[in-house]
Amino acid sequence: MSLESDLFEKLRADENRLLSFGFTRAGDEYVFKAPLCGNTMHAVITVKPGGRPYGRVYDEFDEEYVAFRPDGTRGTFASKVRGEYISLLEKIAAESIYKNTISSDQANRIAVYILKEYRDTPEYIFAKFPEYAVFRHAGGKWYALMAPVSENQIEGLAAKTVILNVKAKESRIAALLSKKGIYPAFHMSRGHWVTVSLDDSLADEEIFDLIAESRVLTGGSKLNTIRSEWIVPANPKYIDLDHAFAMSDLLYWKQSSNVKKGDLVYIYYGAPYSELRYLCEAVETDIPFDGVNDGPINMETLMRLRNIQFFDGGLLNRKMLAGFGVTNIRGPRYMPAELKKEINRLYHLEENKNE
Repeated sequence: MSLESDLFEKLRADENRLLSFGFTRAGDEYVFKAPLCGNTMHAVITVKPGGRPYGRVYDEFDEEYVAFRPDGTRGTFASKVRGEYISLLEKIAAESIYKNTISSDQANRIAVYILKEYRDTPEYIFAKFPEYAVFRHAGGKWYALMAPVSENQIEGLAAKTVILNVKAKESRIAALLSKKGIYPAFHMSRGHWVTVSLDDSLADEEIFDLIAESRVLTGGSKLNTIRSEWIVPANPKYIDLDHAFAMSDLLYWKQSSNVKKGDLVYIYYGAPYSELRYLCEAVETDIPFDGVNDGPINMETLMRLRNIQFFDGGLLNRKMLAGFGVTNIRGPRYMPAELKKEINRLYHLEENKNE
């Protein structure tokens, strides 16, 4: 399948939103042109009414460029083109193609996040409930259900909104239910799932973590045995990361995602540095935090990280990461495969085969 069909398989164009996005009408088609790689390349995306987009990339001589398309694309330039092109497709999908039947602003942000992070699109599979959307693995298992509800459908809900059902560890459910915006599961097993109200009662980043956990818990034994790779942010205002690792290769860190022992954690050091700076291995996870949360960072669970690589030279800066679709790193997210390959090439690291 092509990059376009992979992303847009279940989506169809909204003509009004295409025009608002910046597409222009050309006969019975809609066309959008966008620069890539600092104007040295450009993409042309074409959509027919009711159909999926298809696109082409051209170089500065208006010759079509296709070297970025194969999976496992090698080479810095081809990988950069691929990353920017996929980011463009994701933006189009989120803002002009995405089937928007959801009324909550936060629900739309969460759906866009799922699309960008996991490339999973909402599926409307219930004939009796056409506004209910499920998100699921390629293998077919759901990890989230999004649905509009009224205030009388969930006890304690103050107004009509949109909810998200996610699976959680049984040991965490009681603590989750004590948080504002989280309720016993709506239409799901209450011993394994919770319902989150998408009315901004809970921060987006906390919901991202719940989604990541639900994907792992519903992914089956194979997914749970794969070494995952994460990007997590660090704020220089709160931690001197270089000093901390100079004192010890081991560091306790807030665990706000479903990191497992053995996972790799790439630490993004925020402004004014704005770069990936350290690669660590999680050597211990799910450590209860028994301190007092009296600072800017609220912690419930810790993990212990071991520093295994310092990325010198500033090569993994914000501009470079954006070329692979990694922007606005505000919370934990998965490491894109193409970016990982480029990091391994730049720093001569051995490939993690996840075996």
